[in-house]
Amino acid sequence: MQLTDRTDLALRLLLYLAVHDDVRVSVGVIAQAYSASEAHLSKVAQALVHAGFIDSAPGRGGGVRLARPAADIRVGAVVRALEPTVIVACFSTDVSCPIAGPCGLQPALRAARDAFLGVLDGVTLADAAAQRSALRQRLSPGLPDSGIVRAGV
Repeated sequence: MQLTDRTDLALRLLLYLAVHDDVRVSVGVIAQAYSASEAHLSKVAQALVHAGFIDSAPGRGGGVRLARPAADIRVGAVVRALEPTVIVACFSTDVSCPIAGPCGLQPALRAARDAFLGVLDGVTLADAAAQRSALRQRLSPGLPDSGIVRAGV
């Protein structure tokens, strides 16, 4: 299974917030850290707000932050919220397949998808951000690990 660029960027945004959990951060700051389009990252952030993974506040001093502790966010839940789980047409209820039933691909593909997501369910955002100091240094070069990142920096 291949994740879309949208989900990849969402996971990177969440990692950024996990290691900068002491403040709200502007989407522009995060986009700059990843050399990503701010417009695209804003759309990803909106999806994460809608899914309940991050909170957003507008205006000066605003920005985004995790809606709950990183240890409570499962990577599998993020992927499920952003990726279609219908990996082949026959998984959809509105598609009829002439070989549905005797075809052995659907159970195998469903098991593969479930195994993939099951592995991701075993990983929390806190696990992915375990090397907090190294991640902060790469994402915010020049700032000390304990430094506060402010919106608009």
